[in-house]
Amino acid sequence: MTELYVFWRKSVISPDLFAEYITPYLKDILDTYRGMGFYTIKHTDGNIMPILDQMVECGPDALHSIDPQGGVSLKKVKELAGDKVALCGNVNCGLLQTGTLEECEADIRRSLREGMPGYGYIFCTSNCAYTGLSLERYELMHRIWREEGIYPEEAK
Repeated sequence: MTELYVFWRKSVISPDLFAEYITPYLKDILDTYRGMGFYTIKHTDGNIMPILDQMVECGPDALHSIDPQGGVSLKKVKELAGDKVALCGNVNCGLLQTGTLEECEADIRRSLREGMPGYGYIFCTSNCAYTGLSLERYELMHRIWREEGIYPEEAK
């Protein structure tokens, strides 16, 4: 069992139990893949903050989804672990689905602003796009990313 299932903002397993039952096996799996020459992205859902340090110590190349619906701040995760692991996601899928156009645009720009300082950020949604998400909303996200998700020349 390598997946942590989280319901909204509360883990179903404590950090101590995660350390005992998940962390050693997750580390073994990631080490095995690395030994085979693969890169790994550890997908999560919900509030990973109580176990962020353990997941980072396991050594994935990246963490996805940095879930804003679970109360996880991309800015905070970047401060704590952005120099150790790449971060993926944080565009709020729920907001893309039900928010106003202005709320969507603001959230997309927030994700870029919080994820892009330095390197190590893969811009994407916080999970899969929900069934029924309008193509226009998804295209909006990609348009803003193409226009504004550009690292300054001096950072390259």
